[in-house]
Amino acid sequence: MVKGRVIFEDEEKIEIKYPCFELKDIVEYYFEIHTSDNSINPFSFIALPNANISTSIHLSEKSKTFKVHQEYGMSDTTGDKISGSLTEAITVIHAPGTHEFSIKFKPGVLYSLLSKDILTLADNHLPLQKYIKQEVLNDLKLKSSFEERVQFVESWLLNNLKIFSFDFKLKTVIKAIYYIDNSHDYKLNAVCKQVGVSNSTLNRYFKEVLGMSPKQCFKALRFKAALRNYRTKGSYDLYDELGYTDFSHFVKEAKSLANKNPSEL
Repeated sequence: MVKGRVIFEDEEKIEIKYPCFELKDIVEYYFEIHTSDNSINPFSFIALPNANISTSIHLSEKSKTFKVHQEYGMSDTTGDKISGSLTEAITVIHAPGTHEFSIKFKPGVLYSLLSKDILTLADNHLPLQKYIKQEVLNDLKLKSSFEERVQFVESWLLNNLKIFSFDFKLKTVIKAIYYIDNSHDYKLNAVCKQVGVSNSTLNRYFKEVLGMSPKQCFKALRFKAALRNYRTKGSYDLYDELGYTDFSHFVKEAKSLANKNPSEL
């Protein structure tokens, strides 16, 4: 049985670096995973439902990655790829000898670049070479350290800012996500009132920009906040403040999204 746990950004089990000031609205962070050739077991973790798109570049010929979906089983995800938003949790496996550099982008910022592939990418991945020239990926792979790879990527992104177009749709989605992240108000009517659009309009914007509905996005954000809360405070905190009726409601959602109890995540 494949086992893994959710790894939050502050747990220091994965090498992470945050973007420069000019890219703070585009990149969540860069991260790198490097598993030992001599390891007996693969390195695996649970990826929670989320609205982010990430890119992954393999740095070793031995690199091998897989994802495990609770309904569809295991699939090979080896290779340079771009991965879309998740509506359900999956387990991500890195075999021994895997070396992978990744960029986690802010929700929606690749909307103009990905165009009609947004819906295709949801719960899926596509070859990164479809969007980035192979020469650029090859240059990145020649860098000798995580620090140098981050510097290379940031220089490339700063020189190609034109690919990030913040139109009204994207700005509305970003405003909605910012509001619920800070208020923990997950009611669709309240969010629509806050951003100044109708329910049907916000639903269309989320589908076009993120490849998921507002309900799916809000559920993912709420669950991550609640799971982090559970890790630090246990089952005795006020889960109604996070949008749940009570703790048992949170447990039910954990089983729905990840097929596990919160204690197993």
